[in-house]
Amino acid sequence: MQTSILELNCKNQTIPIAVERKKIKTIRLKVYPESVVKISAPYSINDEFLMEFVSKRQKWIEDKLEKFSQTKGYAATTVIKNGMSIKMLGEDLIFAVRPCEKNLIYREGKILHICTTYAENQEKLMQQFDKWWRKESLEILKQQVDALYPIIKKYDIPYPSIYLKKMKTLWGSCSVNRNKVTFNQYLTKAKPACIEYVVLHELVHFLYPNHSKKFYDFLSSYMPDWKDRKKVLDTEVVHGL
Repeated sequence: MQTSILELNCKNQTIPIAVERKKIKTIRLKVYPESVVKISAPYSINDEFLMEFVSKRQKWIEDKLEKFSQTKGYAATTVIKNGMSIKMLGEDLIFAVRPCEKNLIYREGKILHICTTYAENQEKLMQQFDKWWRKESLEILKQQVDALYPIIKKYDIPYPSIYLKKMKTLWGSCSVNRNKVTFNQYLTKAKPACIEYVVLHELVHFLYPNHSKKFYDFLSSYMPDWKDRKKVLDTEVVHGL
């Protein structure tokens, strides 16, 4: 694999574009939530062609970067302070942090109380919050899997193992051979309908491992509005895909 950097002038700023040349046949352009732009390209494509390719898509890149900037509150939490908030199930949870002799996190309406012995240590505080978030998220996702599993159970598909992982570009992934589904740890920031879409999407992969016409026909038969739900994930929650 070969790597290089191109530069694109967008709205009075220069956007660096990371280029990775691989053994692939087509050019792939991706904009990430942290305002990183990457291209994967065949070895045979030169920089001049890539710059022309990128220039034609400049408006799309600018729009993506703008959307990520406007919705950055959905991205992975990096600081926990009083008054700041995070989305869970599409609703704002406002942090209320206070020093305590015992570590405890609990919800009270839209307030997320964080009692901590690490009030002055962001790293430790984040670890405490991350542990709570993973536990809550896993419970939410298991409930969704329980509700949708009957759709594939009748095809003799065993109940899958469920895991969480911090992922930059995926909401979920399915390992058919291992009977395992892995969800993005931050998927639970989305509204329930969007979470339901991702869960069903991954479960259907146990029947159709690839994104074939049969896969989408089956998905559409149980969730006709899946495209609308996916659009909300891609434009509002902004953590991947």
